[in-house]
Amino acid sequence: MQSVGIIPARYASSRFEGKPLVNLLGKPMVQHVYESACRAKTLDEVIVATDDRRIYDAVQQFGGNVQMTGDCATGTERVAVVAERLTCDIVANIQGDEPLLEPVQIDMMLQPFIDKPDVQVCTLKQRVETDTDYRDANVVKVVTNLQGDALYFSRASMPGGRAEVTSSLLHTFPVYRHVGLYAYRREQLLAFTRWDSTPYELAEGLEQLRFLEHGVPIHVVETDIPLIGVDVPADLERVKQILEAS
Repeated sequence: MQSVGIIPARYASSRFEGKPLVNLLGKPMVQHVYESACRAKTLDEVIVATDDRRIYDAVQQFGGNVQMTGDCATGTERVAVVAERLTCDIVANIQGDEPLLEPVQIDMMLQPFIDKPDVQVCTLKQRVETDTDYRDANVVKVVTNLQGDALYFSRASMPGGRAEVTSSLLHTFPVYRHVGLYAYRREQLLAFTRWDSTPYELAEGLEQLRFLEHGVPIHVVETDIPLIGVDVPADLERVKQILEAS
């Protein structure tokens, strides 16, 4: 089984232009992600996918593997453009703004494909510890069945949605945030990009629901390693402090 990690990276972000090239301890952020992905035991190759020559040149400069794509509406589409050129079995979609990513998290996400031949899509989840995150619409929640497959993803407070939920009560029933890393069987990823957007996908603004609405299970693996994505410039200082301390 051949597995390839693809890191979609675009320059023109509305909230943080040039984010993949921002300097983090002497390296562009995309290099931190690339080097972490290269240390994953389950990946045979790592590729940065971009539509911007500046990112392309920067990746080449640090010796990374990079491919150009055209304009793409989403990172998933950009990953699929590169995946269509490959002959691999499994594709990992690795977010380029996750410089704290640990290689073991990629290995955890790919292990179900080795253990269970019927797994088509896999992602990660992490326990929600505070009532603030439970209520935060920017924290995507996921609920799973007893076999670890996703039942639903939502920006709403779930399960329960109860106003009286406090941080202490969150330890009495499981609440999980979705960690936005994915692995797919290559053919399933390519099929996904050919489907039109689906009703719940549009309602929630969460493209992974397209899989569920088409009856494709998403297996979800729990990780207790914290991830902090860099969405806006204000996130950089916190990430720098963690990297410096590690």
